[in-house]
Amino acid sequence: MSVYLERYAWPQELFPDYQPPDNLSLIVVIPCYKEPDLIGALDSLNACKETHGQVLIIVIVNESEMASAEEHGANQQTLRELTNYKSKLPLIISHQKLPVKKAGVGIARKIGMDEAVRIFRKAGNDGGIVCYDADCRCDANYLDEIELTYADPETKAGIVFYEHQLHGDNHRAIVDYELYLRYYIDALRDALFPYAHQTLGSCITVRTSMYEKVGGMNTRKAGEDFYFLNKTIPHGKFVEINSTTIRPSDRVSDRVPFGTGKAVNDMLNSADEYSVYHPNTFEDLKLFFSRAESFWTEDDWKIPMTLSTFLGDDWKKQIHDIKNKVSSLKAFKKRFFLWFDAFKILKFVHFCRDEFYQNMELKEAIEWLRAKHFFLKGSKESLLIQLRYLDRQTKKWI
Repeated sequence: MSVYLERYAWPQELFPDYQPPDNLSLIVVIPCYKEPDLIGALDSLNACKETHGQVLIIVIVNESEMASAEEHGANQQTLRELTNYKSKLPLIISHQKLPVKKAGVGIARKIGMDEAVRIFRKAGNDGGIVCYDADCRCDANYLDEIELTYADPETKAGIVFYEHQLHGDNHRAIVDYELYLRYYIDALRDALFPYAHQTLGSCITVRTSMYEKVGGMNTRKAGEDFYFLNKTIPHGKFVEINSTTIRPSDRVSDRVPFGTGKAVNDMLNSADEYSVYHPNTFEDLKLFFSRAESFWTEDDWKIPMTLSTFLGDDWKKQIHDIKNKVSSLKAFKKRFFLWFDAFKILKFVHFCRDEFYQNMELKEAIEWLRAKHFFLKGSKESLLIQLRYLDRQTKKWI
């Protein structure tokens, strides 16, 4: 047994009698809580083209130990539907009652992913663990393209290209929200942040050995995807899988304190134009990150006031400390961006919003993006389609 499984994994082995095939290549993990159409998500996976190796699906139907009658009833209905479901792909199911303080998507995802580690170890394979949500749909080549990615033994983890389902009742809100998500990552890329990738939980995939190396999934009630990727991406060999698409739902949800469902609900209940972080924030970051090389070669530095105020008086000492621990520019940059990582960026962005640059209406922020991509034009939906196209072309391997 691995150190990870001994010390950090969910202690209960869910499927001790399951014997995996030798050619097991992918395990898809689906946390499911109060989900009205899990069958639709499973149908989408089962409609995928055949893979070379075996694909296993693990569903973790979960609820709090103090779940309401409504929550419990919804999960019981799901379990009844699963009893009669004929899956082309092997499917195993666990119903978990979770501690009240921890109950949520993070711990449910972790339980499933930890079980995937156990099964891959039993099979003797260092296969790919695939995160998938119970309200998603996917393209027919979804599993095949992920499997092909892991055919390269260098691949450690990745993120699958996504497009929210459009043209439902929440069309306006989901277009705005996805525009914001793409605006934020594209702005970070323009700011020269090397680890700028989307962080939706349903898009994550990771090789078993890397999952163990980074300490597994966390147990946050929301944002577990962001924190997991923040510690995974800098390890390198992280790929954007842009040759297929996963399609998260556009629906309203009260299942998590923030994220797509919460954002859509807030937008639908507001008559105001959706606002996003001011572009000046990212321009300041770009000035800061563009000077990383001069931080290595020089000792007299100037940075934007927003950064110096945010970092405090000892920011130069912090950079000197990084310099003293490395012997090359490459190593310096790696440590620099481990220090000023995606989490610190998010704190800086919020700091700028509160102290320097008030949020800007989405349509104005998109004008700033248009200056970067001059041919962006048209309605918001047209802009989203264009940004999707641009983002799909910018495949990166770190």
